[in-house]
Amino acid sequence: MKLNYAPGVYLFISLLAVFPLQASDFDRDLGEARTVFLQGVVGDRRAVRTATRSFRSLSHKNPQEPVLLAYLGACMTLQGRDAANNLDKRRLTEDGLGKIDKALAMQMERADQSSAHHLDTLLVAANSFIHIPAFFNRHDRGKQLLRQILDDSSFDTMAAGFKAATYLAAALVAHGDGDDAAYRRYLDLTVTVDPHGRDGRFAGSLRKEL
Repeated sequence: MKLNYAPGVYLFISLLAVFPLQASDFDRDLGEARTVFLQGVVGDRRAVRTATRSFRSLSHKNPQEPVLLAYLGACMTLQGRDAANNLDKRRLTEDGLGKIDKALAMQMERADQSSAHHLDTLLVAANSFIHIPAFFNRHDRGKQLLRQILDDSSFDTMAAGFKAATYLAAALVAHGDGDDAAYRRYLDLTVTVDPHGRDGRFAGSLRKEL
């Protein structure tokens, strides 16, 4: 069985500007590692390796922070995407999913369920789950996480880039489900919340194709 990862789809994990300008050292470190991670998302294999090292180091220094473990797991699924053979693709992806699952379990036990880090963890997991091959049986869980994010009382307080990323992920899920009305609605929401951002511009181009 050939594992097809459709690497271009990972473009839509656009999580820039999640945190406030007056960020802590932790948030700055997370933001810098995320920037490299996003370069890997769009196909830069060296960036994937660099982001993996960064998140592994940050997670080792901050083992109590599930958001770091979630990003590390997502990096490993990108390594699986880029691996040369199916055995390595499966091994790396499964190892990454194991870390994401652990991060989600940790996050659900934390008291700060309304924090930006909480929703960031959920969205990293959701995007990883909905874009890996169906063989790994995570798509439905990814859809559940997206719904959980959208229903969260803190969602409206998140940065425009985060909301756009969530709406665009929901649009892609709706498109895959054949729900044209939801697909259009989420594309429109993506454009509305972040018209000049990467996801907003992309959603606009998709909307014009309908």
